Amino acid sequence: MIEGLRSWIIEICTAVIFITAVEMVLPNNNLKKYAKFVLGLILITVLINPIIRLFDKNFDLEAYTNKAYQYMDEKKYEQDVEKYKQEGMNKTIGVFKKNLENICKEKLKQEFPKDNYQVDAVVDYDKNNDSIYVKSIKVGIKNGNIESIKKVDIGSKGAAVNSNPSINDERSRLMRSYLSKELKIPENSIEVYKN
Repeated sequence: MIEGLRSWIIEICTAVIFITAVEMVLPNNNLKKYAKFVLGLILITVLINPIIRLFDKNFDLEAYTNKAYQYMDEKKYEQDVEKYKQEGMNKTIGVFKKNLENICKEKLKQEFPKDNYQVDAVVDYDKNNDSIYVKSIKVGIKNGNIESIKKVDIGSKGAAVNSNPSINDERSRLMRSYLSKELKIPENSIEVYKN
């Protein structure tokens, strides 16, 4: 116990002397505050190392350091960064899609308040331009509150649901034109159908 306390005090003194020497050598610029931060982390590690060992007898700071070094050396972090980047992009695309659908519903409800609308947007990410773009928007017009029943075809090869045919009357052209101007997307990527 006394030997452990003695070695801990020696480690603290060594760390303090090292930190003081490094701070004296550093020039007075922006680098100094970052160096002080790192040196403070080293001192905290030296201070709490025996406390951690009290709770975890198998704790070995050197083993954890070696694992971290191996992780960085083998560049496993690049795979993790790519995975998290892709997950983030998928979530961003999902949020963009949902917001676009809600905006379309609100704008249609303001301009054409008579009906209810169901909007389905198809969006994708363009890696070359680093941007999200709208592929298509399908607007379903619901007359009243009850949705129509979709015809289901059951055959030997499985079930298929008939999609609703698009409508091409004056009102649907006005809707397409309105959404195209409001959202600044081509009119031919907007489809209006009766739901």
